[in-house]
Amino acid sequence: MTSGKLTFAIGGMRCPDCVTAIENAVMPLPGVLYAGASLAGATLTVRPGPGFRQADLVSRVVALGYTVGDQADAIAPSPGPCPCRW
Repeated sequence: MTSGKLTFAIGGMRCPDCVTAIENAVMPLPGVLYAGASLAGATLTVRPGPGFRQADLVSRVVALGYTVGDQADAIAPSPGPCPCRW
């Protein structure tokens, strides 16, 4: 996949630092040409390029303490501290 955009539902984002943490973790992955997280939308949008692997993106975001679902998934906010504040 080398064109278009993919949007994922992200659970657990609670503050602007969460947005920054996710973007900074995803941008260095091979094949990620753009990554933008939205706190208001609880989403992550990426523009994939050559070498993009969705499994790598999901693993990286989950390792930070967030959940990842399809764009159509409704991920309710979960109680507790921000994953970005470990």
